[in-house]
Amino acid sequence: MQCSTICVAEKLDNINPNQLRFREMVATRINAPPIIDGILDDEAWKVAITENDFVQFEPYNLAEPSERTEARLIYDNDYVYVAINNYDSEPEKITGRLSRKDRWMEAFGPHSDWVGVAFDSNNDDRTGYWFAVNPAGSRMDVYVSGEGMKAFDSSWDVVWEYKTARHDQGWSIEMKIPMSVFQFDANKNEDWGLQIARHIHRLQEEVQWPGRSKGVSGFVPYYGILKGMDNIPSPKKFEILPYVLSGNNDESNVSSMGLDMKYGLSAQSSLNLTINPDFGQVEADPSVLNLTAFETQFDEKRPFFIEGGSFFGNRYQLFHSRRIGQTPGMLVPEEGVIIDRPDATTILGAGKILGETAAGTKYGIIEAVTDEEFGVWEYEIGDSVLQENGMLEPMTNYFIGRVEQPVFNNLSTVGLMMTDLRRNEAGYANVMGLDWRLKFMENALTLKGQIVHSTKDGISGNGARFNVGYLDPKWWDLNFVTGFTDDKYEINDLGFNLRNDTWYYGSYGGLRKQDPWGRYLSNDLEFRYFIKGRGDGLTLSKSLSIEQKNELKNYWSFGSELNMQFAAYDDGDVFKDDRAWVYQSETEGYGIIWFQ
Repeated sequence: MQCSTICVAEKLDNINPNQLRFREMVATRINAPPIIDGILDDEAWKVAITENDFVQFEPYNLAEPSERTEARLIYDNDYVYVAINNYDSEPEKITGRLSRKDRWMEAFGPHSDWVGVAFDSNNDDRTGYWFAVNPAGSRMDVYVSGEGMKAFDSSWDVVWEYKTARHDQGWSIEMKIPMSVFQFDANKNEDWGLQIARHIHRLQEEVQWPGRSKGVSGFVPYYGILKGMDNIPSPKKFEILPYVLSGNNDESNVSSMGLDMKYGLSAQSSLNLTINPDFGQVEADPSVLNLTAFETQFDEKRPFFIEGGSFFGNRYQLFHSRRIGQTPGMLVPEEGVIIDRPDATTILGAGKILGETAAGTKYGIIEAVTDEEFGVWEYEIGDSVLQENGMLEPMTNYFIGRVEQPVFNNLSTVGLMMTDLRRNEAGYANVMGLDWRLKFMENALTLKGQIVHSTKDGISGNGARFNVGYLDPKWWDLNFVTGFTDDKYEINDLGFNLRNDTWYYGSYGGLRKQDPWGRYLSNDLEFRYFIKGRGDGLTLSKSLSIEQKNELKNYWSFGSELNMQFAAYDDGDVFKDDRAWVYQSETEGYGIIWFQ
């Protein structure tokens, strides 16, 4: 550990953290592609320029790596190829865990060796494409946008090749990624953004190129510069997938047919179409026992809605794609019980356009139409039990649109969003939203917020939220949040909101010692205070938490936690029965001391 401490001091003297993002790596154009087998003996790799100037991110930020890592990057008109040789002085201790795709905590994170490569093909510091593999062959592909853990969208899926191989000096990997995955200006000499990361499990060490200082906000802005990506033609982006299904349900023959299509309108925009889509092969929702009065929110699993879905996301969720094709039930009878209805509303067709202009304006449009659906309900008249057939869901048109424009700098954006739902002779719902994320003082100060106006069948409502945060790169951070929705706020026809007529405010932040000292790798002290209430002033929740964490140089951790729930009111039962009681909870709290 003394050597490591000395290395940290030397490295900090020689590195300017503010200049890391200007480091350059050069890609080499090739004529003959390598064989993707994990063994780096192809002629193509011999002409590539090797980059080995990695620096630590964890645990000794900006220190010299414990092991050598070499990376090469080559390309042709159709693919980007990446080779990384991970030298290890104790190759028998290399760890690789098998898992399903995109399982960060199971096969990546601190639990395995791995390498990750991220590209910012527009070099706009806003969006990235991250590809990661571990020695066992587990993989991830993630769309990166924004900051914090919500910046990583693992629902983004593409087809790419990779292969790993172990050798007596460590392990190596080759990747082959289609150019069609990326957005870029074709046939120009453009720089890309690039980051390469490697995690060494036995040392709990992460090294990066170009390197990044701890405590900074965001990810993509700190990628390095990839030179040499010149005169690449626009990739061909056209896919068409028709389907025909036929079967028998013991009563009659059933059949259906449909079509999925993807077309690249330009290098920066794409069109997706689906006609009578078949989602029969989509993973089923988990079983949930919901005893509350509020709706359970299920994740989207249909590929058409997953791709690019994160662009429409925000804190106030104006678009919840599961609304399109949901179980029919809009025209619920006033009396009786529905005893038979389809599991889902039929989607006749849907289209989606996603893209970006030369000025950096991002845009997205989704349009969908669902068919009318019928069901059977049962009700009593006197001593008789009657059944009746009727419409449960009218034919409905859905529209979702969003634009996002960078302002001041590439990390500051302002967005406008609109959703519009029109039911055939059964009403409408319209929502407009304005959101912003503004960065000042070298990205340390962040102003975020959202203002929403909803209109349903002529009744208007409003909601808003505001967040002010400061992140000191070395020692501390502090955030203030507040927001409200009024009693007419209604976004659930196309969005998701548990309840309206609420307000909240709070604060969270902490102190941290992120550089190793003495026996410690890091120390953190965090607090969070939050209060939420109804529009009439009734407090629904009020909490305070304080947590202290310490990580030692032998990778053991210990800490303590204090949580307090103050007296508040619970009105959840009122949403089931308006005659129910609103009861007051008592103040309670608990403390924890832990180690691991």
